[in-house]
Amino acid sequence: MYYLALMKIEIGNLLTIKNYAKNEGVTPSYIYKLIKEHKMSSFTIDGVQFIEVNKFPSIPVLNRR
Repeated sequence: MYYLALMKIEIGNLLTIKNYAKNEGVTPSYIYKLIKEHKMSSFTIDGVQFIEVNKFPSIPVLNRR
């Protein structure tokens, strides 16, 4: 268990962006793009960004034009 700014986060529910992207079948740059556009959020622990898989079990559906 890890406490991040008084938030309780289960470490077992975190994946690095690279591993999350691999599980979803997309590139890590696509995940970074979603984070930059505020369609996903990530946690930074010791300089490494993580995605909480309980919050994002799969990639959010994007509005396509």
